[in-house]
Amino acid sequence: MTRTTTIPAHHRKPPRASSAITPLARVQRIGYFVLALELVVFFVWSTVLYDRFAGSFDFAQFMQSWTLIAHGHLDPFDTVHGFTFWRDHSEFLVWPLALLYWVWPHGVTLLWVQDVCVVGAEVVAFAWMCEMARRFQQGRGAAFLALAGLVLLVINPWSWWAISWDFHTESLALPFAALVLWDLANGRRRAWIWVAPLLLCGDVAGTYLAGAGISAILGTRRARLRGLAMAITGAAAVLVITLVHGNVGSGGAGLSSYDYLAAAGPEAGRLTVPELVKGIALHPGGVLSALWRKRLDIWAGMGPSGLVGIGFIWLLPITVVIVLANNLAPGLLFSTPSFQYLPLYALLPVGTVAVLVWLARRHQRTAFLLTGAILVQALAWAVIWLPRTPDQWLRVSAPAAATLARIQALVPASAEVIASQGVMGPFSGRAYIYPLFGTGSLPVHGETWFVITPMQGIETLNTGSAMGLVAELAGSLHATLVVHANGVWAFRWRPPAGTRSVTIPGKFPPPPLAAWTGPGPAGRDIMTGPVSGWHVTSTGNRGYVANELAWQEPTGHYQATVTLSASGPVNVEVWDDTANMLLARRIVWTTNGIENLSMRVSAPAGYTAQVFRGWGPFRADFTEPPAGQRLEVRVWSPGGETVNVYRASLTRVG
Repeated sequence: MTRTTTIPAHHRKPPRASSAITPLARVQRIGYFVLALELVVFFVWSTVLYDRFAGSFDFAQFMQSWTLIAHGHLDPFDTVHGFTFWRDHSEFLVWPLALLYWVWPHGVTLLWVQDVCVVGAEVVAFAWMCEMARRFQQGRGAAFLALAGLVLLVINPWSWWAISWDFHTESLALPFAALVLWDLANGRRRAWIWVAPLLLCGDVAGTYLAGAGISAILGTRRARLRGLAMAITGAAAVLVITLVHGNVGSGGAGLSSYDYLAAAGPEAGRLTVPELVKGIALHPGGVLSALWRKRLDIWAGMGPSGLVGIGFIWLLPITVVIVLANNLAPGLLFSTPSFQYLPLYALLPVGTVAVLVWLARRHQRTAFLLTGAILVQALAWAVIWLPRTPDQWLRVSAPAAATLARIQALVPASAEVIASQGVMGPFSGRAYIYPLFGTGSLPVHGETWFVITPMQGIETLNTGSAMGLVAELAGSLHATLVVHANGVWAFRWRPPAGTRSVTIPGKFPPPPLAAWTGPGPAGRDIMTGPVSGWHVTSTGNRGYVANELAWQEPTGHYQATVTLSASGPVNVEVWDDTANMLLARRIVWTTNGIENLSMRVSAPAGYTAQVFRGWGPFRADFTEPPAGQRLEVRVWSPGGETVNVYRASLTRVG
């Protein structure tokens, strides 16, 4: 007879849960792994940018203040812009961020923090997508929609452009804005936790909060009071910042650049907010016309994220604010994919998934076909534009970066640095850093180092002015040339007693250029003895003895003059580099010592620099070619003769 033993209930093991993982859960795991991998790749890319001295004007502003705050200067003066740092956009989050300086005291830390914030916002967005897809159904359909949202996040080429454009607190505000919206949409009170760090990111972040509040008002009845409170808080923060002049970086109230929409030109003066609103109401065609002119850029900015996402009510207000603010501003600067668009790159895919989920509940097959079409066009944007990222942002060669690193090690921490704006970022951890942004005067404070890269980096100072400054430093300013290699010039200057400023050569008239600043493949510079005798001499090989003696000038008629000596035949040429066209050539058989040779040059109209604009429907117009023509003087030798080139000038005539 078999005895049956009864096990007490409190000793029984619970039934084993099913080990099967749902398709959506599997996509979630894959998604978080992919986003972690994206963060690693972002870290690598940011490190490459920093090591290649790709940090420019905006990066210098933040690195200078970050460094000074870390060293106890709690109200740092921003020499890049010319006012105390907090008045730029009231970005007070930089103060606690300065603690990271003592973890890793290098500017690349700022870029890594930016990467973490951007990917962190994408993590929030992906979690939100999965949450909405789960409400649709448990199965392959939900997994497919969540996977589609993940793809839109990861392959967007503009996210790479945004993190490549220096450092900005819009990226720091992004995860907090995403958390506020997510929690508001789910009716969570913890949404208020993210308000304080969001507002610490400045006035732009205040507009994000106001937009999130409006979204809550429109989104659901239960969140209207909370949304109204947040909208008022965000608007009040922006108003207070404006009243205390804490957004000077936005032009005071930040609205003066939109005066043209009220049918008031710049000569009409700055309009008040009521005047601007009234003017736009009376002339609405100006807004529509401005948006229509930039229709390709608007499509390019939102297409990779899934344009249908604007139909998600929780994102519509902030999307409208960002699109209007960026594309109604004059010019193309803010229409370019950048940090200004970051909330759309991270959050618009959430809206796209939300719209697809809504459609799938009604017409599942249509929703999945539309999802496939959205993914195909997003992939096309990535294939066409993502490979352009290095050409757009990595414009300092590896040899030039190595030279800049050598110069950086030589510059004392106490010295002032005046540097070409495209490479100035890593030099900015000091009290005095000024950009070679354009012509005019710059202040000097004791020992000053000039770092000039006429043709390296993203530069705004024309080549002629940069070369003219090099010649002036070596000549009349009597600065010491410390390094000259790979297109980089570094001078140490101890200004005479009482000197308070230095003048960057102007564009009109174009400054004469010393030939020793532009030796060609068949030339070498002679920089011994008095500076007045410095020149380029031929190596005896066939080719250009001197080139890159260039100016960016409008079309018209000019007289080119070259000072040289030649024992045999040489060609003096003037090229329009914009059109890659020879404008004039004079053959000189020989000279009687050093002579000035002149010739008339006509620079025709109609040539513009070629810029990449994409293909077919994946085009954009946000890249503006430089104004004018790049006119270059070159001296060519057939070889075997002695040729010395001293200087070149270009004078407008007629």
